[in-house]
Amino acid sequence: MHEYSVVSELISALLPKLDDHPGRVSAVILVKGELRILSDTSLQNAFELLAQETRLEGAELVIEPVEVRVRCRSCGFEGSPEHVREESFHFAIPILSCPTCGAEVDIEAGRELYVDRVTIQTEATADGL
Repeated sequence: MHEYSVVSELISALLPKLDDHPGRVSAVILVKGELRILSDTSLQNAFELLAQETRLEGAELVIEPVEVRVRCRSCGFEGSPEHVREESFHFAIPILSCPTCGAEVDIEAGRELYVDRVTIQTEATADGL
């Protein structure tokens, strides 16, 4: 599964950055665009498995979705192409076009995949201070 290699790279990149931040990691917030053909469930399962015996063990992987937004090169339409949400999209590479005029579009959002933030509980936050 592709999701396991993505999560493995994510964990490898994230762990060294946590060295200067003491406390228990409770959540990793991942921003994922709709055009990233990755299963949220598989990403979360991979995170749970690959985080074992690391500082991330027990942390929750929270996935924040980003909808596809396009801009038409011809008529100037800005918005979301309706057909992206079809189930068949996950089995083929979509060809996006303007829902208004059918022209080519530029993708403005929907390809993101990055860790936005990490929630760390320190002794002070765990005690409610």
